[in-house]
Amino acid sequence: MDYGIILPHFSAFAHEDPANRVLTAATTAEELGYSTLWVADHVIFPSKIEGGYAFNPEDPFLDPLTVLAALAYKTTKVKLGTAVLILPYRHPLATAKALATIDVLSGGRTVVGVGAGWLEQEFTALGTSIKERGARTNETMDIFKAVWTQETPRYAGKHFQFSDIKFIPKPVQRPHPPILVGGMTKGALRRTARRGDGWIAMGKRPDDIKEPLETLRELTAQEGRNPDDLQICMLPLGAPSVDQLIQDIPRYADLGVHHVYLSFRAWTDEFSELMKLMEHFAKEMKLSS
Repeated sequence: MDYGIILPHFSAFAHEDPANRVLTAATTAEELGYSTLWVADHVIFPSKIEGGYAFNPEDPFLDPLTVLAALAYKTTKVKLGTAVLILPYRHPLATAKALATIDVLSGGRTVVGVGAGWLEQEFTALGTSIKERGARTNETMDIFKAVWTQETPRYAGKHFQFSDIKFIPKPVQRPHPPILVGGMTKGALRRTARRGDGWIAMGKRPDDIKEPLETLRELTAQEGRNPDDLQICMLPLGAPSVDQLIQDIPRYADLGVHHVYLSFRAWTDEFSELMKLMEHFAKEMKLSS
């Protein structure tokens, strides 16, 4: 098993000197032995949020792909991932180009975590329908694979169509960067089983993913694919402490989780404390050894 962190490119962390904080966290994480740096995705927030939403609309949120492009030059070996990029927000060809560019600039270190999204006001502001999010996500994933692997890509879907185009450069990774699907819904599990190279799960404790993981394996087998080929990643949102998470790691391993990544925002909104927690986890897990 290996480990990653969500970078402090949003929320309270990003109010003060965000460029330096993102760079410091990224380079330190690489030095400490973390395998992957992850970025999250939102474009806008409604000015008033109801229902206990986890973000403050007054907090900054740096663009995830721009952050990864910058870090492609500032890091050397750590993987650069999106967790998750909300696919219906953007045109698939433009997104595929940005991700391929990051893969080229980083020498083949991109991990593409994708999701369908859920914040209806954000869909409306961006001029797309939340009712079409599933279909648009599926088509975008298919288009990624087409333009990243075909010499003269073509695609004919409900929402997107093109033919006789050239898409250059291709990503460094062959056949393409891994595409992981995030989400706990049945639709997300079906999307993973049918189209994904892996799954990004979320929960408070290991038992939260036991049942959906079993469902995912069944669905993957039904698609004629080997469930053991899927890369299983876990974001433990709501673990009471870093030390409790450390105690939970063997259980995640028993469930077949390959990668756990940490959102330190669950435990602090102070950047200095984030750095201490990141170093504490790395030391306890002996990441650099």
